[in-house]
Amino acid sequence: MSDEGLTVFNGRYELLRRIARGGMADVYLARDASLDRQVAVKVLFPEFANDPSFVERFRREAKAAANLNHPNIVGIYDWGQEQGTYYIVMEYVVGRSMADVMRSTGRLSPDRAAEIAADVAEALSNAHNAGLVHRDIKLGNIIVSDDGQVKVADFGIATALARRTGDNLTHIGSVMGTATYFSPEQAQGKALDGRSDLYSLGVVLYEMIVGKPPFTADTSTAVAVKHVQERPLAPSLLGVSIVESLEAIILKLLAKNPANRYPKAEDLRADLQRYLAGAHSIPTRTGQSPRVRTGQSPRVRTGERPATGPQVPPAPAAARPRTGPVATAPPPGGGPPTGPRAQVPAAPGPGPPPQYVPPAYYYEEVHRSDGWKRTVLMFFGLVVLVAALGFLGWVFYDSLGLGDNNGPAEPTIPDSALIEVPDVSGLSYGEADALLRSAGLEPEPSYQVNTGVPENTVFAQSPPGGQRIEEGATVALTVSQGEIPRVPPVRGRNRVDATEILRSAGYEVIVIEGTSQAEAGIVVGQEPSSNTELALGEAVTITVSTGPGQIFVPDVRGQTLIQAIQTLADQGFRVAERREPSATVPEGEIIETDPLHGFPVAVGLEIYIIVSDGPPLVAIPDVQGLLFDTGKLTIERDGLVVGIVTFEPVEPGSSDVGRILAQTPPPNLEVSAGTEVDVVVGESSETEGDQIGPEQPEGEGGETEGIDQAG
Repeated sequence: MSDEGLTVFNGRYELLRRIARGGMADVYLARDASLDRQVAVKVLFPEFANDPSFVERFRREAKAAANLNHPNIVGIYDWGQEQGTYYIVMEYVVGRSMADVMRSTGRLSPDRAAEIAADVAEALSNAHNAGLVHRDIKLGNIIVSDDGQVKVADFGIATALARRTGDNLTHIGSVMGTATYFSPEQAQGKALDGRSDLYSLGVVLYEMIVGKPPFTADTSTAVAVKHVQERPLAPSLLGVSIVESLEAIILKLLAKNPANRYPKAEDLRADLQRYLAGAHSIPTRTGQSPRVRTGQSPRVRTGERPATGPQVPPAPAAARPRTGPVATAPPPGGGPPTGPRAQVPAAPGPGPPPQYVPPAYYYEEVHRSDGWKRTVLMFFGLVVLVAALGFLGWVFYDSLGLGDNNGPAEPTIPDSALIEVPDVSGLSYGEADALLRSAGLEPEPSYQVNTGVPENTVFAQSPPGGQRIEEGATVALTVSQGEIPRVPPVRGRNRVDATEILRSAGYEVIVIEGTSQAEAGIVVGQEPSSNTELALGEAVTITVSTGPGQIFVPDVRGQTLIQAIQTLADQGFRVAERREPSATVPEGEIIETDPLHGFPVAVGLEIYIIVSDGPPLVAIPDVQGLLFDTGKLTIERDGLVVGIVTFEPVEPGSSDVGRILAQTPPPNLEVSAGTEVDVVVGESSETEGDQIGPEQPEGEGGETEGIDQAG
């Protein structure tokens, strides 16, 4: 122990406070006294410290993870044994796990989710290249630091890819990990490789974008069965706005057969980076031959015959465009491929037949040797099309008689039908908006920083005041944001207008969708809120209604009761209150909601806010007539404390010697945990009576000595 009373490991790691609790260890924030820095110390539970298999797994985590040095992996500094248990010293990351982020913010934008997944893929690539499979990729093991860096934690159940005799801690047939993120082969207890981690990352990416994992059920076993037997619904079928390429990446990751997933984590990262760079479409082409390389024979579908003809050599890597359809590898041991139908040319002459090489990416296009023919045909067809369109245009022009002085005159709008545009420069935006609408015109604001014009004042308009235009036409207004840029109000506007207003003001726009009572397409929320000071170029998130339906119950833990009621009411729920005792949540604070937060329910449902009544009451047990030691154990077992022990003389040899004769408070009274119970103990009249308080030391005139004398 240190001078301050802190627990110290290895003479240098001072445990400050517990910050997390895992499946087999507690994690503490600690101070490394030698280097004067904060670290995280993972301490194995005492009940596991005597189990050789758990200890070996814990030791393996430290040894394996300590060899991983990557900015996206939580670093391991040290490990050892102390006070009968084992510990690991890790990098302390100031931030939150993605599980916490999802609980507080809901689903992420596809771009942000792809950025996080790309960083995780880079971390996995580093681990897989070192021969390690994580086996437990999930939201709780992905940490986002306060500066935005993504880190993967807990290689506690990693197993070596290169299995050696006597060095395989996790045998085939054992199942570890978290059922929600299991790969099918992991749920079946089969041998794993890096593609199992990629499946789990696919579940994480799906959950970040959709707001829930692809498979849910009442039990972990049922979830595992779904991973093996059922196919996930595409995010677009669940109403999520997602581009084709990112959805293709997710579904490729969630393929049941590992051979149909990405072969390596770096391949996945490359596709995610191309998606983030703007490669969003997947052209569909049929009848293309897959690339081949010499050495092994290709595989074709049952019932198909390989085409004859000259062999097509593979295109150079730098020349291969990557905009074609998905191509998947054949399953191990043979069988048909799962990609588009392929006619594979046979190799002529002696020598080994060609081998089928599947493209690694979701939009890789296969090289074709007849490209010049298609180019000539396309050019010829384009010339014919232009000539036909020119002829049709000339016929149409001639039929209208536009070249004659006697042809039909261009229609004009009578001057009486036009509206004079009011001059609204110098007015506040609210006044300008009302004036233009009353004139039958549609204002369209854009916001700019202007230090010379008061905030929210119109300083330019197009068309200018006095010009006559059609009724219902748009008048563009330029509104001052003052000296400090502020977020313009867009709540209540439609999605298109809100996006245009925010972009005109100089902000990026992130759109998320959610059900509400508002009409579909209407903005029902914005973050940051209107008039908040925000630097230009930052992102503003708007929530667009998809109409009434199911929404997720918000998390109101940590809010006051009034705040929680307001939060739920704003989402369209009816609110009721229920009180329950809690040993962990202080009285008056919110324990949870019923239904639980994050559960999808219909708008308008009644939600119960469960408020803590403090620790549960305990009924005082009846210990009168019990030997003191037995009565003491009974009192402490119920969460109470033995208070003052008073000795009362009884006849020598009486059965009451050493027994509890009376107690205060009386039996069956309900009190709070920790309440003191005073007892009177029988003592032989040959010894002098005594009284013991709760703070008096035992052994010298105290509780134990008095009872020994009484005995």
